[in-house]
Amino acid sequence: MAMGAATLTGLARRGYFIPYRYAPSDRPAGGYPALTPLFEAAAPAMRDVLAEAEAHRERFHAFDGAAPPEPRWQQGWYPRLDGLAAYMMIQRHRPRRVVEVGSGHSTRFLAAAAGDLAAREAGTDSAITAIDPAPRADLSRLAGVTLHRAVAQAADPALFRALGPGDVLAVDSSHIAMPGTDVDWLIGHVLPGLPAGALLAMHDIFLPDPYPPAWDWRGYNEQGAIAALLAGGGWRVLWSSHWVATRMAAAVAAGVAGTLPLPAGAHESALWLERLGRPQVIPTRAD
Repeated sequence: MAMGAATLTGLARRGYFIPYRYAPSDRPAGGYPALTPLFEAAAPAMRDVLAEAEAHRERFHAFDGAAPPEPRWQQGWYPRLDGLAAYMMIQRHRPRRVVEVGSGHSTRFLAAAAGDLAAREAGTDSAITAIDPAPRADLSRLAGVTLHRAVAQAADPALFRALGPGDVLAVDSSHIAMPGTDVDWLIGHVLPGLPAGALLAMHDIFLPDPYPPAWDWRGYNEQGAIAALLAGGGWRVLWSSHWVATRMAAAVAAGVAGTLPLPAGAHESALWLERLGRPQVIPTRAD
């Protein structure tokens, strides 16, 4: 209540209050069915990821009940299909750089995958940079991970400009697309400069479906921006944990993913995209 009062009175910025005269006539969000063909087209590629994961069955089972700094399945922040996808994307694309906005259990999966790949194949080292003002998990014991305690807007822009084809930008931040937020900054300032072949991993994305009704109180609106991104045609869907969990359950159950623990109530919601074509160069104004 104190945060809301401070925001409404203008005494301090503690959140967002948005007057909207047509709110009473709004209908519940029904998702983005126009995007469904993009996910249907990606289904074969997602099946390939599940099939290739079989080669890492022993490693995935080693994460069951593991102690930090190893990743583990016994947590709901970055559950089964999210962790599996992060591990597999590192194996498949061999990024030189990974920049992660928001950190924690996801960082552990990324670091484990990068470490395993480097141990198996010389010259495949991945430098992982985590940008997070208040990490929820201890990252200090993760080899190859550099932590910058900052919000995305305050991070060195050179970290993002250094991302090349095959590199990864992973985002699990505020999920609020409002003027000046990290989501606004990343979509408006960082993504336009990513080169063709760069990967974008977004978390808590349920496209083409709406957010879970139980999450209404969170006020997340990031999906609308990502939907527009996909509709623009400059990105290809590589993986969607939500799509795989809800439309490909039989394939999940038939493979190693079906043998991994999934905490009750956990939402599998990682979305991996690949940048297509050449990035648009937006000229800067001298004035």
